[in-house]
This record gives sequence, C-alpha cells and structure tokens, in this order.
Amino acid sequence: MHTYNHHPIYIALILSIILVACAHGPAGTSSSSKATVPPGNPSGNGNCANAYFPTSVGTSWSYASSGSPLGAYTYTWTVTSLSSTGFSTSDQYSTGVNAEIKWECQNGNLAALTGGSNSLSLSTSMVKMTSSSITAEGYNIPADFGSAKSWSEKVTVDGTVTTSTAKSVSTQIVTQLDCNTAGTETVSVPAGTFDAVKVTCNENVSVSALMQGTPMPAGAPVTVNITNWYAKGVGLVQSVRVGGNPGTETVVLMHYKIQK
Repeated sequence: MHTYNHHPIYIALILSIILVACAHGPAGTSSSSKATVPPGNPSGNGNCANAYFPTSVGTSWSYASSGSPLGAYTYTWTVTSLSSTGFSTSDQYSTGVNAEIKWECQNGNLAALTGGSNSLSLSTSMVKMTSSSITAEGYNIPADFGSAKSWSEKVTVDGTVTTSTAKSVSTQIVTQLDCNTAGTETVSVPAGTFDAVKVTCNENVSVSALMQGTPMPAGAPVTVNITNWYAKGVGLVQSVRVGGNPGTETVVLMHYKIQK
C-alpha cells in the first residue's frame, strides 16, 4: 500500500503491482502556483481540519514521478467528498490505475483508510480489487507535526481481486507505517518553492492469498524507506522512496488547486 508511504500518493500503484502477482499466483483541472509562501489557513471541516493537508471538496494535486522501475508516470488526487468524520479522494494515474479511498479524521489526525468494508476500490486494465473488510489503527498524517514527533498506522485490507480473465482471488494486504518528524527544509518543485516539514517513514507491506480464511504469503514483504515534505496550507510537495525495487523514486508536485 501508499501510498503509499502508506499515503495514497503511492497506495494505488503498489497495490496494482502486488495484486497482479497475487492474482496470477497459486491461489487458484489543476492550476499551477509559483508562490514561495503558501496559504496558511487549515482547510477542512471539524475533525478533518489539518494545516498540512487541505481537505475541502474540489482540492486537487498533480504529481510527476521519476526513477520508478515502471518508468515515468503522473497522477492526480482530488478530494471528492467531506464530512465531519472523514473525506474521500479519487486517485487517477497515467499508468491506468484508478482508486477511490476513504479517509478517517481523528481530531485533525488523518488516517489513510477508514475501517469498514468499502473504504478502498482499485482498478486497472488487468485487475480490479474491492475491499470486503478493513481494520485500521493509528493515523498517517498528524494534526500537528510540531508536537507529534513520531506516529504510526497499521492497516489490514481483506478483499477480492478479479483479473481480466474473470479469475477471482481472496487477498489480504497488511501495511505497517512508522514515521518521525525530521525538521524543516526549503523545497523547490515545479509547483513552487515551499518551507516544508520533513518526515521520514518506514513502510512494510505484506500480501497474502486467503486460502479458506488462512493467509498464505504471495511473496516476501516489501520494505520501503520514505522521506516526505509537507507544506502548510498545500499538502505533500515532494516524496522520495528507496527500497522495494532497485533505485530511488522521486515524486514532485507539479500543480495544485486548494478549494476554499
């Protein structure tokens, strides 16, 4: 998962790669900004208000990736709905991955997946996954990077993967994300220059096929070291991922639109 760090910026791509392997296994508009000082007001509603991750409906971010084993690609997230307890994002990748993700809000702390049965759906030209059960502990983005020096999130997703040949596989994905703040830095990306909080994370992802309810590993766990930079009032502006596959992947913010 992201995104992902377990963050949705990467969740759909990681899931797509792993689920393709599992499914064939033995289990039978944005606007650009060049502002050097980003807006500083938290954007959101109730428990979802977070100074470093605006959650207003219509807010969108467009990113470009380089150094990935899959080659260069782009993607866009858009906040599609918002309530006092959570919000949803639609993630569209140039690789053909499309994902809908429901977030949970905990007094400003943001969990990348809401516990439940329909918090995640993902599709590509080869596979489609629908979650049947999700359990989540902790959160992905803290309400206050200053006071939250370390945090974690563990998410377990049970679901069904259906391939383009109509073969179905019951699958379990477990992601453990552990993060720490690492000071502040000035970061320049195509969308602008930002004073950003630096966050380092370790992500471990394991994928299993469910055989009569018993998880059977589909391969060795994937471990990734992640460094993220978040700008106040804007969101994630840069991410560097090392591990999982050879090489270093760098993701940068190209354009963004913060809906007031």
